[in-house]
Amino acid sequence: MNIRISKYSKNPILISQIGEKNFEKSCVYNPAAVVKDGKVFLLYRAEEAYYNDYISRIGLATSEDGFNFERYEGNPVMSEEGTEEARGLEDPRVIQLQDGKFFMTYTAFAGFPDGERKFSLHGAFSEDLIHWEKIGRLVEGREKAGAIVQNYKHNGEYAMYFGEGQLKVAYSKDLKSWRVNKEPVLQTRDGHFDDYYVEGGPPPVVTDEGILIIYNSAKSAGEYGRKSDYISYAPSFAVFDKNDPEKLLFRADKPIMEPEEYWEKFGKVNYVIFATGLANFKNKWLLYYGGADKSIGVAELAIDLA
Repeated sequence: MNIRISKYSKNPILISQIGEKNFEKSCVYNPAAVVKDGKVFLLYRAEEAYYNDYISRIGLATSEDGFNFERYEGNPVMSEEGTEEARGLEDPRVIQLQDGKFFMTYTAFAGFPDGERKFSLHGAFSEDLIHWEKIGRLVEGREKAGAIVQNYKHNGEYAMYFGEGQLKVAYSKDLKSWRVNKEPVLQTRDGHFDDYYVEGGPPPVVTDEGILIIYNSAKSAGEYGRKSDYISYAPSFAVFDKNDPEKLLFRADKPIMEPEEYWEKFGKVNYVIFATGLANFKNKWLLYYGGADKSIGVAELAIDLA
């Protein structure tokens, strides 16, 4: 399998908005993407400040062509509640269910209550992508980045790839209670472009060759294997067995795209492309991503099956 990427020539498609009380005046990035009523709906992470003062909230924008977006006037559609979300909601991923409803996973960030960064993986249901019913934690512990396979069940259960630094798989019949396989199915690789970091990307899709996962990765600075710092973040992909979501069949040997444009290189966090949204819209696969934790771009994705 091979993936070809064509970045949209007019990127970025969504940038922060200046305003004294604007919840997104600092940055917008890492969106979920889903198709509804003939439009692409982006649910994006937005912040009004940098670094220690920021709180992440979720905004909504829609597009009839997948490239030009209009913001929802009632933004934000999701805001922080309770101590586990004291510093907000980060990096949503959304799938549509068979009954027409939608399910979101997101990272709840509590801040540094004990001097250590504290976050957890949460979920929420919606019927219209505007009003959301939060259900709290999906798995125990310090976890994040839940990507549920689209339009797929394994032995009657949803399958979710999640985690940072390594990916694990969890299964659920109702999206509320999850059974976790603690053995990682994808980890960093010494001597490769993803030796520093791996994290889940957009909700995976099922192809003829297996479950296609686009994952985010980072390459370490200095000599390979030294985990002190990173050079850049870039997405790549892997394929897992449709009959066994824990069985890795293929893993790419290079990223599918890397930070090249100025807006992808310089922002809140430099040299970052972080993919979180994937939508099949008008016979095209559109991959939505955050650039430098500052703005949002899109690329057309072509999948070449072997």
